[in-house]
Amino acid sequence: MLWRFAQHFLTTLVIIFSGAYWGFASIPSIMLILQVVENTQHYSLWQRSVYIGFSLGLSYVIWILMVILLTAMIGFLLRPKFKSTQVPFYSIITFKWAFLSVLDRLAKPFIGYLVPSWVVNGYYKAMGCKIGWRAIISSDRLNDVYMVEIGTQSIIGSKVLITAHIAEKDKLILAPVRIGAKCLIGVGSQISPGCDIGDGAVIASRAVLPKYTKVPPGEVWGGIPAKPVRKSTNNNK
Repeated sequence: MLWRFAQHFLTTLVIIFSGAYWGFASIPSIMLILQVVENTQHYSLWQRSVYIGFSLGLSYVIWILMVILLTAMIGFLLRPKFKSTQVPFYSIITFKWAFLSVLDRLAKPFIGYLVPSWVVNGYYKAMGCKIGWRAIISSDRLNDVYMVEIGTQSIIGSKVLITAHIAEKDKLILAPVRIGAKCLIGVGSQISPGCDIGDGAVIASRAVLPKYTKVPPGEVWGGIPAKPVRKSTNNNK
Protein backbone atom coordinates (compact mmCIF):
# COMPACT_ATOMS: atom_id res chain seq x y z
CA MET A 1 0.00 0.00 0.00
CA LEU A 2 2.83 2.39 0.91
CA TRP A 3 4.68 1.58 -2.32
CA ARG A 4 1.56 2.24 -4.40
CA PHE A 5 1.03 5.61 -2.69
CA ALA A 6 4.68 6.55 -3.26
CA GLN A 7 4.41 5.54 -6.92
CA HIS A 8 1.30 7.68 -7.48
CA PHE A 9 2.87 10.60 -5.62
CA LEU A 10 6.07 10.48 -7.67
CA THR A 11 4.08 10.16 -10.90
CA THR A 12 2.12 13.29 -9.97
CA LEU A 13 5.36 15.16 -9.29
CA VAL A 14 6.73 14.10 -12.68
CA ILE A 15 3.57 15.37 -14.42
CA ILE A 16 3.80 18.74 -12.65
CA PHE A 17 7.53 18.98 -13.36
CA SER A 18 6.97 18.15 -17.04
CA GLY A 19 4.40 20.93 -17.39
CA ALA A 20 6.67 23.48 -15.71
CA TYR A 21 9.68 22.33 -17.75
CA TRP A 22 7.93 22.58 -21.13
CA GLY A 23 6.35 25.85 -20.04
CA PHE A 24 9.72 27.37 -19.19
CA ALA A 25 11.12 26.28 -22.56
CA SER A 26 8.18 27.96 -24.34
CA ILE A 27 8.96 31.47 -23.01
CA PRO A 28 10.92 32.64 -26.12
CA SER A 29 8.15 31.32 -28.37
CA ILE A 30 5.45 33.11 -26.41
CA MET A 31 7.46 36.34 -26.50
CA LEU A 32 7.71 36.09 -30.28
CA ILE A 33 3.96 35.52 -30.71
CA LEU A 34 3.02 38.37 -28.37
CA GLN A 35 5.41 40.70 -30.17
CA VAL A 36 3.93 39.85 -33.56
CA VAL A 37 0.37 40.25 -32.25
CA GLU A 38 1.24 43.67 -30.82
CA ASN A 39 3.06 44.89 -33.92
CA THR A 40 0.29 43.88 -36.33
CA GLN A 41 -2.69 45.42 -34.55
CA HIS A 42 -3.28 47.96 -37.32
CA TYR A 43 -2.85 45.48 -40.19
CA SER A 44 -5.76 44.07 -42.14
CA LEU A 45 -7.26 40.74 -41.09
CA TRP A 46 -5.55 38.67 -43.77
CA GLN A 47 -2.18 40.37 -43.17
CA ARG A 48 -2.39 39.69 -39.44
CA SER A 49 -3.38 36.10 -40.16
CA VAL A 50 -0.30 35.61 -42.34
CA TYR A 51 2.11 37.14 -39.82
CA ILE A 52 0.61 35.36 -36.82
CA GLY A 53 0.42 32.06 -38.73
CA PHE A 54 4.10 32.21 -39.62
CA SER A 55 5.01 33.24 -36.08
CA LEU A 56 3.09 30.26 -34.66
CA GLY A 57 4.96 27.85 -36.90
CA LEU A 58 8.31 29.45 -36.10
CA SER A 59 7.46 29.53 -32.40
CA TYR A 60 6.74 25.80 -32.42
CA VAL A 61 10.15 25.11 -33.97
CA ILE A 62 11.84 27.39 -31.43
CA TRP A 63 10.03 25.59 -28.60
CA ILE A 64 11.23 22.20 -29.87
CA LEU A 65 14.81 23.42 -30.11
CA MET A 66 14.63 25.05 -26.66
CA VAL A 67 13.41 21.82 -25.04
CA ILE A 68 16.22 19.85 -26.70
CA LEU A 69 18.84 22.50 -25.85
CA LEU A 70 17.72 22.84 -22.24
CA THR A 71 17.67 19.07 -21.74
CA ALA A 72 21.09 18.71 -23.38
CA MET A 73 22.58 21.37 -21.09
CA ILE A 74 21.20 19.76 -17.92
CA GLY A 75 22.21 16.31 -19.14
CA PHE A 76 25.72 17.53 -19.87
CA LEU A 77 26.07 18.88 -16.33
CA LEU A 78 24.50 15.91 -14.56
CA ARG A 79 25.34 12.90 -16.72
CA PRO A 80 26.75 10.09 -14.57
CA LYS A 81 29.63 7.72 -15.18
CA PHE A 82 27.83 4.46 -14.54
CA LYS A 83 29.65 1.20 -15.11
CA SER A 84 28.25 -2.31 -15.30
CA THR A 85 26.39 -2.74 -12.06
CA GLN A 86 23.39 -4.27 -10.31
CA VAL A 87 21.71 -2.16 -7.67
CA PRO A 88 18.48 -2.39 -5.65
CA PHE A 89 15.52 -0.35 -6.84
CA TYR A 90 15.82 1.75 -3.69
CA SER A 91 19.32 3.20 -4.14
CA ILE A 92 21.06 6.47 -4.99
CA ILE A 93 22.16 5.12 -8.38
CA THR A 94 18.58 4.13 -9.22
CA PHE A 95 17.36 7.60 -8.27
CA LYS A 96 19.98 9.26 -10.51
CA TRP A 97 19.14 6.91 -13.38
CA ALA A 98 15.40 7.57 -12.96
CA PHE A 99 15.84 11.36 -12.93
CA LEU A 100 17.96 11.32 -16.09
CA SER A 101 15.45 9.00 -17.76
CA VAL A 102 12.60 11.40 -16.97
CA LEU A 103 14.68 14.32 -18.23
CA ASP A 104 15.45 12.49 -21.46
CA ARG A 105 11.79 11.63 -22.02
CA LEU A 106 10.88 15.32 -21.91
CA ALA A 107 12.93 15.83 -25.09
CA LYS A 108 12.16 12.50 -26.78
CA PRO A 109 8.78 13.56 -28.28
CA PHE A 110 10.67 16.14 -30.37
CA ILE A 111 13.76 14.11 -31.31
CA GLY A 112 11.70 12.06 -33.76
CA TYR A 113 11.02 15.18 -35.85
CA LEU A 114 14.72 15.82 -36.40
CA VAL A 115 16.36 12.42 -36.99
CA PRO A 116 18.80 12.07 -38.61
CA SER A 117 20.46 15.44 -38.11
CA TRP A 118 23.34 17.24 -36.44
CA VAL A 119 20.86 18.44 -33.82
CA VAL A 120 20.07 14.89 -32.68
CA ASN A 121 23.72 13.80 -32.78
CA GLY A 122 24.64 16.88 -30.76
CA TYR A 123 21.90 16.12 -28.24
CA TYR A 124 23.02 12.52 -27.78
CA LYS A 125 26.65 13.62 -27.44
CA ALA A 126 25.75 16.23 -24.83
CA MET A 127 23.89 13.53 -22.89
CA GLY A 128 27.06 11.43 -22.86
CA CYS A 129 26.82 9.19 -25.92
CA LYS A 130 30.11 8.47 -27.71
CA ILE A 131 29.43 8.91 -31.43
CA GLY A 132 32.07 8.34 -34.08
CA TRP A 133 32.75 10.46 -37.16
CA ARG A 134 30.01 10.31 -39.84
CA ALA A 135 27.79 8.02 -37.80
CA ILE A 136 24.13 8.28 -38.80
CA ILE A 137 21.43 7.95 -36.13
CA SER A 138 17.86 7.75 -37.44
CA SER A 139 16.24 6.59 -34.20
CA ASP A 140 14.68 8.51 -31.33
CA ARG A 141 14.71 5.42 -29.10
CA LEU A 142 18.22 5.50 -27.66
CA ASN A 143 18.04 5.23 -23.89
CA ASP A 144 20.77 5.62 -21.25
CA VAL A 145 22.97 7.18 -23.94
CA TYR A 146 25.70 8.01 -21.42
CA MET A 147 26.40 4.25 -21.50
CA VAL A 148 26.21 3.85 -25.30
CA GLU A 149 29.05 4.00 -27.83
CA ILE A 150 28.50 4.15 -31.60
CA GLY A 151 31.50 3.75 -33.86
CA THR A 152 32.66 5.67 -36.92
CA GLN A 153 30.39 5.49 -40.00
CA SER A 154 27.89 3.19 -38.31
CA ILE A 155 24.21 3.50 -39.24
CA ILE A 156 21.41 3.22 -36.69
CA GLY A 157 18.14 2.63 -38.51
CA SER A 158 14.71 4.06 -37.77
CA LYS A 159 12.94 2.93 -34.59
CA VAL A 160 15.99 1.02 -33.34
CA LEU A 161 15.74 0.54 -29.58
CA ILE A 162 19.03 0.71 -27.70
CA THR A 163 18.92 0.51 -23.93
CA ALA A 164 21.61 -0.02 -21.31
CA HIS A 165 19.27 -0.94 -18.46
CA ILE A 166 16.91 -3.73 -17.53
CA ALA A 167 14.87 -4.47 -14.43
CA GLU A 168 15.05 -7.98 -13.00
CA LYS A 169 13.27 -8.97 -9.81
CA ASP A 170 14.17 -6.29 -7.27
CA LYS A 171 17.28 -4.98 -9.03
CA LEU A 172 18.21 -2.48 -11.71
CA ILE A 173 20.89 -3.80 -14.05
CA LEU A 174 23.06 -1.30 -15.92
CA ALA A 175 25.50 -2.43 -18.61
CA PRO A 176 27.18 -0.40 -21.40
CA VAL A 177 26.33 -0.99 -25.06
CA ARG A 178 29.07 -0.80 -27.67
CA ILE A 179 28.52 -0.66 -31.43
CA GLY A 180 31.69 -0.79 -33.49
CA ALA A 181 32.69 1.06 -36.65
CA LYS A 182 30.83 0.67 -39.97
CA CYS A 183 28.01 -1.35 -38.41
CA LEU A 184 24.45 -1.43 -39.73
CA ILE A 185 21.64 -1.73 -37.18
CA GLY A 186 18.44 -2.49 -39.10
CA VAL A 187 15.05 -0.84 -38.74
CA GLY A 188 13.15 -1.70 -35.58
CA SER A 189 15.83 -3.92 -34.07
CA GLN A 190 16.49 -4.02 -30.33
CA ILE A 191 19.89 -3.88 -28.64
CA SER A 192 19.85 -4.91 -24.98
CA PRO A 193 22.17 -4.01 -22.08
CA GLY A 194 25.75 -5.26 -22.24
CA CYS A 195 25.72 -5.99 -25.99
CA ASP A 196 29.01 -5.61 -27.86
CA ILE A 197 28.75 -5.44 -31.66
CA GLY A 198 32.01 -5.79 -33.57
CA ASP A 199 33.18 -3.62 -36.45
CA GLY A 200 31.34 -4.12 -39.73
CA ALA A 201 28.60 -6.30 -38.22
CA VAL A 202 25.00 -6.15 -39.43
CA ILE A 203 21.94 -6.57 -37.23
CA ALA A 204 18.93 -7.38 -39.40
CA SER A 205 15.68 -5.44 -39.22
CA ARG A 206 13.54 -6.22 -36.14
CA ALA A 207 16.17 -8.53 -34.67
CA VAL A 208 16.42 -8.68 -30.88
CA LEU A 209 19.85 -9.02 -29.30
CA PRO A 210 19.51 -10.45 -25.76
CA LYS A 211 21.52 -8.86 -22.97
CA TYR A 212 25.30 -9.33 -22.97
CA THR A 213 25.33 -10.67 -26.55
CA LYS A 214 28.68 -10.32 -28.29
CA VAL A 215 28.53 -10.12 -32.08
CA PRO A 216 31.89 -10.82 -33.76
CA PRO A 217 33.15 -8.34 -36.37
CA GLY A 218 31.69 -8.68 -39.86
CA GLU A 219 28.89 -11.10 -38.97
CA VAL A 220 25.20 -10.76 -39.87
CA TRP A 221 22.68 -11.52 -37.11
CA GLY A 222 18.90 -11.71 -37.28
CA GLY A 223 15.82 -13.18 -35.65
CA ILE A 224 14.22 -13.21 -32.19
CA PRO A 225 16.40 -13.84 -30.30
CA ALA A 226 19.09 -12.85 -32.78
CA LYS A 227 21.47 -15.52 -34.00
CA PRO A 228 24.21 -15.61 -36.65
CA VAL A 229 22.80 -15.56 -40.18
CA ARG A 230 26.14 -15.26 -41.94
CA LYS A 231 29.55 -15.75 -40.42
CA SER A 232 32.39 -13.36 -41.07
CA THR A 233 34.71 -14.50 -43.85
CA ASN A 234 37.60 -13.61 -41.57
CA ASN A 235 36.33 -16.08 -38.98
CA ASN A 236 36.09 -18.87 -41.55
CA LYS A 237 39.71 -18.68 -42.57
